[in-house]
Amino acid sequence: MRTSRRGFLKTLGGVALFSIVPRHVLGNGYIAPSDQLTKGIIGTGGMGRGHVNYAGTRLVAVCDVDKNHLELGKKLVKEKIAAYHDFRDLILDPNVDIVHIATPPHWHGIMSVEAAKAGKDIWCEKPMTRTIGEGKRVMEAVQQYGRMFRLNTWFRFTDQFYGLGTPVKPLKKLVQSGLLGWPLKVTISAHTGFNWKFFWVGKEYLEPQPVPAELDYDMWLGPAPYKPYNKHRVHATFRGGGRCVRSAGRPPPRACPRRWCASSASRTRCPCRPWPPRRP
Repeated sequence: MRTSRRGFLKTLGGVALFSIVPRHVLGNGYIAPSDQLTKGIIGTGGMGRGHVNYAGTRLVAVCDVDKNHLELGKKLVKEKIAAYHDFRDLILDPNVDIVHIATPPHWHGIMSVEAAKAGKDIWCEKPMTRTIGEGKRVMEAVQQYGRMFRLNTWFRFTDQFYGLGTPVKPLKKLVQSGLLGWPLKVTISAHTGFNWKFFWVGKEYLEPQPVPAELDYDMWLGPAPYKPYNKHRVHATFRGGGRCVRSAGRPPPRACPRRWCASSASRTRCPCRPWPPRRP
């Protein structure tokens, strides 16, 4: 079982601690670097870059399949940090204690399971997974390897609920009181504070476009069904890039529907292609 730096230091005892860490570091308000939680962020787009300033942790690694996003990630802190193209390299980095997953949802389940297997704790963006089955696999992996998993739904506990101007606690109390009846009819619109998320909605009938040189689109898709690249299918508007423009020249689907359910060993025997692709 992997021993963390924090666990190792605790076994040394107080005398050994003072012989390793300068005394001023142990004063009020100071945390020894060797006793600090470290994190790596997978996905340094707009959402991922917001994971830097969470208290009590230090960023030591970033990962993104878009070179431009990766460069932005490297500039999030003044210190030099590790930068990876492949999420598996970040997960296996021994300097990373917590893996932050801020990718599109189709990667969440796979990355969470792999992080748990590697002995990492996990901080995952919402939604946790695409399906109930994926969620169960994540839960099983977290329990099997004794890890901690947090879903980033902080606004449900400590903040105003999605622009309504009302904290969550009284809303929850109102619903649980039964005063509104059951089942509830919920209307989501600009009038209820959700207009700030409307820009996430993508467009339909998208024309195929050349893949930008900075983006590894194949790795971005990962387990998702293949669709020709269009700028509205990635990054901020990926949620709505649904329907394709039908054309005789459209490439055939490349995604294997068995990749998520397959074991690591059987993936290499998949008739479609190895999953996920390893860069040379």
